[in-house]
Amino acid sequence: MRRPTWLLAVAVLLVVFAAGAIGCGVTKSSYSCENAECKVKLSGKGADAELDTLNLKIVLAGSEDGMATLQLSRLASGPDETVQLAQGETAEALGTRITLERVEGKEVTFRTSPG
Repeated sequence: MRRPTWLLAVAVLLVVFAAGAIGCGVTKSSYSCENAECKVKLSGKGADAELDTLNLKIVLAGSEDGMATLQLSRLASGPDETVQLAQGETAEALGTRITLERVEGKEVTFRTSPG
């Protein structure tokens, strides 16, 4: 017995969609800024926040064992800088001070302010 072509097409699409969903990580970001100070929470590798008040984009490059790697760049253009911080540490990059407050699995929380 021959199956309808549309049924086969739907099955193929479902397999392709499921394979893509398995390989894709979920990212989340949230932040709040008051004056020039921002509190940022990023979850999942590749999550980012664009902080207009600091003219800065911050991307979570990774987190593991209480450490986080953040990539910073200016919104308009310019060089990127990467910083790696342990929980509780403060660093300065692109004229911005960053304090890593918490690392929990793939979620990081930090504060930023002008350096």
